[in-house]
Order: sequence, then C-alpha cells, then structure tokens
Amino acid sequence: MAVYLKIASQLRDEIQTRYRSGDLLPPEKQLADRFSVNRHTVRRAIDELVQDGLVRRYQGLGNKVVQTPIDYALHDRAAFSYNLSRIGLALDTEVVGCAPGQLPESLCRRVELAPATPAVLLRTRRFIERDPVCLIRHYLFDIELAALQRFHGGSLHAFLREQCQLELRRGTTRLHARMPTLNECEQLAIGRGIPVMEIHTCNYREGSEQLMEYSIALSRSDLFEYRVEP
Repeated sequence: MAVYLKIASQLRDEIQTRYRSGDLLPPEKQLADRFSVNRHTVRRAIDELVQDGLVRRYQGLGNKVVQTPIDYALHDRAAFSYNLSRIGLALDTEVVGCAPGQLPESLCRRVELAPATPAVLLRTRRFIERDPVCLIRHYLFDIELAALQRFHGGSLHAFLREQCQLELRRGTTRLHARMPTLNECEQLAIGRGIPVMEIHTCNYREGSEQLMEYSIALSRSDLFEYRVEP
C-alpha cells in the first residue's frame, strides 16, 4: 500500500475515535514530521480524507473535520425548531430585528400578492451549540407589529400558535444554492468558499389559502442535508 494511503487510513481511524466535528487536524508540517514524510505526501493523504467527506480544507485556517450533515425533512408540518428538537439538537434563536416591511415586488408576483402589501419583517439568526447555522427573514402578514415584538426566541410558529391563536401549514418550498455575501459569511461564521442554501417557504393559515408568512432562510450547506417528503 502506498505511504500516503497508509497515512490516510491512520488519520481516518483517529478522526473516528479522537476528533469531534469542527476540530482542526494538526498542521501539515506537523503531520509530515510525525510520519517522517514530506508535506506533499501528507497533502495526498488529506486529499483522500477530503474525497471521503471526512475533512474540508479552509484557506488560512487548515483542515477541519466535517460534521455529519443534519438530516432535515421538508414536509407540510416542517418547522425549523421542531425538526431539530426531534433529532435531539438544542436550538437558540436571536431576534435581529422586527419592523414594518414589504415583500420584494418580484416575490409578490410569484405568490400573487399585491405590490406594497404591508407586512412585518422579523429577522432571526439560529444557533446550534453556539454556532450560527441559519439566517431567516420572516415576512408576516395580518399580524400586529406589537404582537411580534413580544417574540424573543424559541419557535416562531409555537409563539404564533400560543400568543396569536394562529396555526400555520407549509405550502410551496423553493430551494437553490448560491455563494454567500461577505456580510452573510460574517453572520454565519463561514468562509467565502462555502455555499449556502436559500430556502423560500410560503406558510398559510391552517384550513385556508390565506398567506400568513413568506420566509427566506439562508442555511449553511456544510451542515444540512434536506430530505423532501410528501
């Protein structure tokens, strides 16, 4: 077996037993000294780990152990806080802003909403174990601003159910990948080379076709794997 494959095999075992997701591997020079090889051989070994999906390279930072993707189901009852709590992940919500707003005109046309329809724009950032994982813009219709200003964290849909007697159901969901802006990188604590998933969701009042929320979520593509269910 080639030397770089032996090194890759040993590092693979160590990742499974000694490292946690998010940990950095030792610098390549340190690994080269440890295995008594040149740095080119170490890079080839790490290439194998990258191909296996165990490690990701970050320019200026190093080689980081990849977290197992969070399995996130999309269905008509899906909600961010609820989905993560079901798989045992603690979620924290930071309210970034809450003020009058309007859904962009291009999106109004998509959902057949009159331009300049008044809304409340609630902006949140979600954390898992203190790591920022998602930014969400919630455009909410026919809900008083004063009521939404009482929302300080947790599940927004649970808040609407308990405080506004409003039950929502998920309608159409659209997803696409894109590269983040510099500001989004800073808010999500990611490098410019990591794509994000932008998810547009229409949520309707239960039992009707009245649009109550149009949300635009921006999530880290290195942390989530989306599963569409009927």
